[in-house]
Amino acid sequence: MNINTKVVEKEDLHWFLAQMKKVNAFSILPNQDLMHLVSKMRGFEFKAGTTIVNQGESGNLFFIVQKGEVEVSVRKFFFRKKKVAILKSGDFFGESVLVGNSRRIATVTTKTDATCFVLLKPTFRAMMDQNPLFTENMKAVFLKRKKQLKNA
Repeated sequence: MNINTKVVEKEDLHWFLAQMKKVNAFSILPNQDLMHLVSKMRGFEFKAGTTIVNQGESGNLFFIVQKGEVEVSVRKFFFRKKKVAILKSGDFFGESVLVGNSRRIATVTTKTDATCFVLLKPTFRAMMDQNPLFTENMKAVFLKRKKQLKNA
């Protein structure tokens, strides 16, 4: 897997705050909480064609796409794979293993070179524990995506 770490820079912080204010699940968090999340994140650069997460695996990472595009697909039956979505700057994935304590419900592969912010499960769960509205919003996103993937 071709991955490089990226230092989270000052302009990344401004980008992150602006993007997260557009996302319903995050928009309810005060800037102080958002900045705390950013302080715990690391940036990673992925080359095009890199599989970031595989359907069925366990995981403890939450991703926010900063640059590039990633493709979300689900495996149906044995070998059939169906593209479900293309995620771009500001979109996120990986909430299924953090909210639902389940395995990954989709495979995510980079379509282009991409940079993602990555957050570990303990930090994500701590934010959920501190903010019930955030928890409800993330659960709603998880359930909506789970249904969407099931119907794909």
